[in-house]
Parts: sequence; structure tokens; C-alpha cells
Amino acid sequence: MKKIILATFALLGVMSVNAQKNSILLGTDFSYKRVNGFDNKKANEFTFSPILAYEVADNWFVGAKTSLSYSESSEKTTDASLVTVKNKTKDYTTKVGGFVRYYHPFSETFGIYGDLGAGYQQYRSDVTVRDYSTGLTSDTPSKRAREYGYYIDFVPALFINFKNNFGLNVSFGGVEWNDTKTNTASDYKNYSKSKDFDFNFGKSIKVGVTKKFSF
Repeated sequence: MKKIILATFALLGVMSVNAQKNSILLGTDFSYKRVNGFDNKKANEFTFSPILAYEVADNWFVGAKTSLSYSESSEKTTDASLVTVKNKTKDYTTKVGGFVRYYHPFSETFGIYGDLGAGYQQYRSDVTVRDYSTGLTSDTPSKRAREYGYYIDFVPALFINFKNNFGLNVSFGGVEWNDTKTNTASDYKNYSKSKDFDFNFGKSIKVGVTKKFSF
């Protein structure tokens, strides 16, 4: 997986050197998700993903992308002794990588594009517990996990051009391959490896803005 990521970045570098340097693409995606589930479980998630790209050929772009995500969830549980506790989880995810985009316009207003990207990611999860029988909340996370590794993803999206190549982009998920290591020990020396394929097309929505500067 690491060799694939390095090869992808090498290809991005070669394409950037040969870029026409007549157009720059700036944009970002935002997403917010709120879930109210069973057993008093609630979750909020925010994602911010800025991009910077160069046009290397007609409707072909090569660039860099960063994704920052924060989510917070809580769940109340009651054991056999009728003691109620509230578990609060905070998750932080950072992704840094490159991508190749092809844009296909249907008209001056509408078009679609696909992003093929790869990069490095880090994830942190902290869980704190509040005991309702004592009213105390532990400031020190009772469970802490770290995850890091590589990803490859493909995301299709719709672009709506408002004026002068400035418009709205909307995506509904995509596909992603992850190769990561996860550990939960306090010394972070012991870890487990995992590889997974995630198909989330149609399960999420991201909305953002993009502006193409030509010179």
C-alpha cells in the first residue's frame, strides 16, 4: 500500500512539472452530520476539506487536498445495579494527500467530475465517562485509541457553475481503501493492522464551493 501511495505522489509530481500553468483551482467541501439513535445515543460530525490544484490539460487537474474531521458522540447506559453512566467520545481525523480530477461539462452551468486521491491519515479517539450515581466526570479519557496509515479513494461529484467558473460542488460519497494501524495501549507500542474497503456512495453528502482562476 505504501509503495502505491509513493508511486501516486511521484506521478502527481511529474504531471505538476508539465502543467500548463494557466489555471488554478481553489475550493473546499463542508459536511455536517447529526444522528439521534437508540439508547439516548447522539452524534455530531463536522468535516472541512480544502483543495488546491493546477490544470495540466483540458479539464484535467492535479492537486493537493487536506481533510479535517471532528465528531462528538454520547451514549447513556444503565447496568443491573441501576447505575447510569454516560460515555462521551471525541474523534479527530486528519488526511493529507494528492488527487487527480477529470471534469466533464454538460453545459455552461452543469458538469460532473471524479477525484482519484491517495495520501496519509491519522485518527484519534478519546472516551470519557460520567457516573450519574456520583455526579463525577473523569477528565482523563478512560479509553484512548490512535490510528494511522494510508488511503486511496475515488469520489464523483456534481458541479453547478454560477458565474465565471465559480460554483457549487455536491458529492454523495464514494469508495475508499484504507491500510491502517490501530493501538489502544497507553504506551502506543502495541498495534493491530487492518485493511478495509468502504463503499459509502449514497450514504453521505458533502457541499462546497470551487473557483477556477485562469491567467
